[in-house]
Amino acid sequence: MLRARIEARKKLIAEAHQTRDTIVKELERRKARVEDLKGVVIKGLTERAAQETNKLKKKTAVCQEIHDLLRADRGILAETLCDVVGLQLDVSQPEKKSEEEEEEEEEEEEYPFIEMDSRRRLFGLPWPGSEDWAKYPSDYINACVGHCIHIFSVLSHYFHIDLPFYISKRGSGLYIRPNWREVDVAEAELSIRDNNHASFIVGLSMLFFDVAYLCHRQGVRVHAEQITDVIENLRQAVQAARAKHENEARTRIPFVLDVFSVTQEVTKMYIAADGGRRWHGSKDALREQVNEVLMRLHICDDAIDGADYEEDSWAVI
Repeated sequence: MLRARIEARKKLIAEAHQTRDTIVKELERRKARVEDLKGVVIKGLTERAAQETNKLKKKTAVCQEIHDLLRADRGILAETLCDVVGLQLDVSQPEKKSEEEEEEEEEEEEYPFIEMDSRRRLFGLPWPGSEDWAKYPSDYINACVGHCIHIFSVLSHYFHIDLPFYISKRGSGLYIRPNWREVDVAEAELSIRDNNHASFIVGLSMLFFDVAYLCHRQGVRVHAEQITDVIENLRQAVQAARAKHENEARTRIPFVLDVFSVTQEVTKMYIAADGGRRWHGSKDALREQVNEVLMRLHICDDAIDGADYEEDSWAVI
């Protein structure tokens, strides 16, 4: 009886071992299958990733080609615009004048504008140097600023740039305001009259700031002391746009210029050129009027609070 029970138990143990071996073999088979499938999936994913990478590279190359074509087209448009308005891009060689031009200049020596560099003209009108802004009639200055705005607006359209300050025209007047404010926006004037010098100086500073920002977007850095040389700044921006390859390193340079430092330079330019003849009061009085306009526009309040009128130079942000 006991022997029979032992034999039955051994039989059960043998069957259990057989079942275990079968399960182990099935697990090994499934494990091998999983490894095979894993290899197939990895291979498929790798090939798919390689295909997508190649597609992305091709699309990137196409986009870069389109970017280069658009950049070249913008450069051509900008160069053509300069030809139309008479802005010379190549100033490496001294200007050669024909005999007729020399004779015309001899006949018109009584006009001070003829003495200006003809390579710094817009629509044939010589652009004033930094020492000339307060010397010439308001109509002449307004014409120069109007030409600059015309050319600058077209260039910013060609380059697809959103500017910090927005220029508008109402009637015969030109105005400029912060582009980031939509309601209750104060404006500065871009047309000089006998009683708006402070507003005009601020408006001119905002315009020059816009020009410097356009240059920055083309990889050209304009320092505060170069801000009033608008012709050269525009020339460099167009030359950068005409370059075959974009200077990515320069376009990543932070734009560190601020409105207050630009306003300082423009005010200094007017004071140095005019000597206080166009406005009544001291230099500090003009600066205070300029600061009042800036405060009304709310574009550099912190810098104005730190300004010291007793010094020759203003506080810089």
